Amino acid sequence: MVTKALNKSLLTSSIVVVAWLCQGAETEPKQKEGLKRIQLVTDATAVTPGEPITVGLILDPEEGYHTYWKGPGIVGVATTFEWTLPEGFTAGEVIWPPPGKTDMAGINAHGYRSETCLLTEIETPSTIPEDEVTILVKCAWMACATSCHPGLENFSLTLPVNHSHVPSPADENYRERFQNIRDSEPPSAPDDWKMTPRLVNPETIELDVIIPGLDRIDAEEFYFFSYDMQVDSNSPQQVSFTGDLNSTLRFRLTRPDFAPANPEALSGVLFHPEGWPGLHSNWIEITAPWPSDTFEK
Repeated sequence: MVTKALNKSLLTSSIVVVAWLCQGAETEPKQKEGLKRIQLVTDATAVTPGEPITVGLILDPEEGYHTYWKGPGIVGVATTFEWTLPEGFTAGEVIWPPPGKTDMAGINAHGYRSETCLLTEIETPSTIPEDEVTILVKCAWMACATSCHPGLENFSLTLPVNHSHVPSPADENYRERFQNIRDSEPPSAPDDWKMTPRLVNPETIELDVIIPGLDRIDAEEFYFFSYDMQVDSNSPQQVSFTGDLNSTLRFRLTRPDFAPANPEALSGVLFHPEGWPGLHSNWIEITAPWPSDTFEK
């Protein structure tokens, strides 16, 4: 009986240890003005030399507040990351979930009214002599409602280094969530989409988008989320079907005074409430080159 009890105790302890080892690292969640929670997390349980790891920043706004997308519009500030990494480590571009419309004291902007997680993939070197590594990042953000609260925080994650040839298991909860975020990232427009921007006058842009297979619905349901400061987020967008084909959309957009002087292209994300044909996504990322003689050089 004593032997059975001891074996059962050892088995239970082993399960607990294995479960602990399979947990990703995370900082203590913090509350900030306008945020119920901000926290840096990863699904990695260890760093394997030469294998990338993914780190996520969770931002959960208080009721009535929002945080901002990479193209916040004419108000607000996008969340930023300033990494301090071990030698040989490099951070990639932020993976932004698709945005929604947000309201800042009556001004339309682009961001997140509920919890979101911004991902960054970090490449690691093929050789890591240390037994553990620490990832540091300084994050700046803004949480807004009728007023705005900028924030700045330093985060630190320490992970063991996996020197074996056996891959380290991922934290399944964060792994699944991270994959859902990757899957939600707006895909690039297919090659058979044709996009033509025109500068009607210094304050007005027309963007024609020919989309094969697009069904005619209420054109006002479409929306263009600009992330390069060429579109005034607070001005109404006029959207219509043009010509004899259902597949041609025309966006009439307002250009703000502070738009870049000589942009090479008009970039952003198009939203379709019923999903773009054949793409299994409500959002699509586009880059429409300007005709070379559009702006004075």
